[in-house]
Amino acid sequence: MPALIVALLAAAQSQAPAARDPATAIAQRVQRHYERIQDFSARFAQTSTYPTFGNVKNATGKVFLKKPVLLRWQYDDGRLIVIDGKELWNWNPEDKEAQVKRGFGADQVPSEFAFLFGKGKLLDRFTVRSVARPGDLPPGEAIELVPRKPSADVQRLLFVVDKRGQVLASVLTNGQGDVNQLVFSEAKVSSGLPDSLFRFVPPKDAHVQVMQ
Repeated sequence: MPALIVALLAAAQSQAPAARDPATAIAQRVQRHYERIQDFSARFAQTSTYPTFGNVKNATGKVFLKKPVLLRWQYDDGRLIVIDGKELWNWNPEDKEAQVKRGFGADQVPSEFAFLFGKGKLLDRFTVRSVARPGDLPPGEAIELVPRKPSADVQRLLFVVDKRGQVLASVLTNGQGDVNQLVFSEAKVSSGLPDSLFRFVPPKDAHVQVMQ
């Protein structure tokens, strides 16, 4: 009889649900945070690693984001990416070239990053799991996100998240193995960023190239 009881207890334990991975709750926290806020700004430090070519590029700057789909990605060296809700501009002052993509609206934002503008659901697009935080990233909870649909642009993402659900750092690995790491600091949310911040007019002597 004792052996039977032990066997029944073991069977019951084997059928009990596994402990819930906190990654799901963390992803939901991130989702709620970016749904609530109206705008976001921060300084960033970017490290881009290209294993195929054996090189690493570092850059710093400031990012501004405002709903519904306004973005200003401003590098300290003068390079600039602006989304004004209708067009995407990419400005390089070194060669005085401005690239523009017309008709760039909310539907053009990659689905993997739509959550930043309060659109789409992370858990609909990614599977998530908790992972150890890399030591060179700021303190926080780390989760790995893998697209449910294979994507050459995003093989996996790693987020380091604070208690509010704000992403403190992200590490994106694409299908070629290139790694783009971003660490954010001095972040502000819902500070009332003006729409004028998301306007770009190329200099008169700039070469403007229209992207298809």
